[in-house]
Order: sequence, then C-alpha cells, then structure tokens
Amino acid sequence: MNAVNIGSLVLGERPLIAVALTDRDAAAINTLHGADLIELRIDMFNDLSDHNVKSVFAMARDRFGVPIIATCRLECEGGFRKIAEDDRLELLKAVTGLSDAIDVEINSEIATSVIAHVKQANKTVITSYHNFQHTPPIEELTAIMAKCKQAGGHITKIAVMANSQDDLQTMTLFTIDHYRDNIVTIVMGRLGMASRVFFPLIGSLFTFASIETLSAPGQMPIHDVSKFLR
Repeated sequence: MNAVNIGSLVLGERPLIAVALTDRDAAAINTLHGADLIELRIDMFNDLSDHNVKSVFAMARDRFGVPIIATCRLECEGGFRKIAEDDRLELLKAVTGLSDAIDVEINSEIATSVIAHVKQANKTVITSYHNFQHTPPIEELTAIMAKCKQAGGHITKIAVMANSQDDLQTMTLFTIDHYRDNIVTIVMGRLGMASRVFFPLIGSLFTFASIETLSAPGQMPIHDVSKFLR
C-alpha cells in the first residue's frame, strides 16, 4: 500500500475520525472533540452562493486547523438536495484550493472532470460509492473499487446499507481483503453501527462520526467513537 495523505495528515498509521459539518455547524461549534478531519457537506449548506461557500471553507480552515474534505453529494447517493451536475462541478472547483481532498461519486456525470481538476491541483481524490438500499455482493464491490482506481482516485470510499447480519459480514470480508488498497468502508443503518468503530481497526483509513449533524444512517456521536478508537 502506498501511503496517501490528506493535507499534512498521513492516512493508515492509526484509526482516524472525520466529522461532517454544514455551514451552520462550522459557524456554531467551538471544538471538533478530537476529530482528525472535517468533511464540509456543501449540499447541506443553507446558502450555496459562491461567496458563502468559499467563506465557510476559509473560516473552517482558520478556525479548526485540520484537513478538509469537500463534498457536494449527489442526491441519489444521499445528497440533501438536488443540484444540477454543472453546478456541483463548479462548486467543487471553487473550493479545491481551500480543501485538502475532494470526494466525488464514481458513477456521477462529473466524476472524470472533477478527478482531472483535483489532480491538476495536487489535491487528494476520493472516489466514492453509496448504496442506501442494500449491500452488493463482494464481486460487485470489487468491480466498483477497480473502477475507482482506474479513474484515478487516491482513496476509494464505499458506503452501503446493511439489511442483515450477512451484509455486515460481506463488508467486513471486503475490508480485510482490501486493507492495502487505501479504502474507506462504511456500513450504514442500525446493523452497521459497529462498523463505525471496528472497520478502522481492520483496514478502513477513517470513519465518520457526528458532532451536530448526522450525514448518514447509523452514524455515531464522536464521543462514542473516540471512546473506542482512542
């Protein structure tokens, strides 16, 4: 596994915790409670104007001093609202210089353009896949990871919904099999809550926890995640 960075943070040396923040969260909270990374969810911002979005990123960078992942999530993969693909592309381009990594869905129309832009800016590319209905079989998950890597992603993030204990076992085996491939794996929903804690211990580069805003089903408060991982 080649070491991958987000900003100055080297991933893979220890379990890391990311917190997803909106523009309201970034302005309201005073501490990250030990989080290593911030994901700023542009699709959840109140104001999507170019000026506001850039201001929030600049404020978060100055206020918290940790690496920032920029995300403007596609609606069908968990986005808060429907945003035209051209607009998503421009929003992500606008904050690339204020971010350390950009997350883009591998199956989106803008994936190729975003990846090329982010790599040209020498920032980290997170190619992602989210399935809020079920957990695909391992063969399909492996194909998704291969597609992400072929597209030029530095990190592959796969988040799926668990409808049974078998789904959690599938993602556990997938994580163990590919722990050298710079992956972030998450199982959403009540049955997947345990994955938020133990997947970083078996190969996922980081996990997500909440401070104010839940960005996915089954996400745990950062105090609980930190208690187990630290």
